[in-house]
Amino acid sequence: MKNAAKVRSELVEIQGGKCCYCRQPFTETGRKVATLEHKTPKMHRGSNKRSNLAAACLGCNQRRGHQMNVAKQRKLASAAD
Repeated sequence: MKNAAKVRSELVEIQGGKCCYCRQPFTETGRKVATLEHKTPKMHRGSNKRSNLAAACLGCNQRRGHQMNVAKQRKLASAAD
């Protein structure tokens, strides 16, 4: 993705400096650092279009990614049965 840092910075500003999920303010380091989040995950055919992106803290982004991966693994396991 081109200019990811610029897009992230713009989204942080639009969101008032807060995570799209937990609404906590972003920090410079640690679990509350701003990351780009795909509203519709790429594994569900989400795109890199700006309309599909939001700024999320690292903690929320990782937690959501883990939940998506677990759900995908369950779906694959049930399809194999």
